Amino acid sequence: MVDAKSLLMGFSAVVATAAAGAVGGPIAAAEVAAFLASPPGRKLNEALIDQTAEKRGVVLEDFARGGLVTQPTFGLTGEAGPEFVIPLSQIPKPKRKRSRSARAADKKLSKAFKEANARYRKKNGGLKKGRTQADIARLAHRLRKKM
Repeated sequence: MVDAKSLLMGFSAVVATAAAGAVGGPIAAAEVAAFLASPPGRKLNEALIDQTAEKRGVVLEDFARGGLVTQPTFGLTGEAGPEFVIPLSQIPKPKRKRSRSARAADKKLSKAFKEANARYRKKNGGLKKGRTQADIARLAHRLRKKM
């Protein structure tokens, strides 16, 4: 099982080793890798990760044994197998308020489509010969302009 902090420590060790290799060559890269693998290096790396996370208001957690998240959290899920992530409250989408003129235009267009369908469809609901849905839409828009 890998927690989020271990994952970040491994990533930062790889980046530090690559940077040391680019600047000081393979010997410097090996020395940095050896230091970061040692207990003092791991402790320093963990402290730097905790300090950076704290400065940015990030909480590092793993949720293998469950947990409750009450604020934005950087966490690792699925590390111990399948997990559910379910919000405790539904966030409703705000309904966009439509202007009176837009609502009136909707009603006019609806009425126009009803009329266009009555003209271009048979009693059983099928289109009359030679007519398409596009014809109905064009007629509806023409009729709406005349209203």
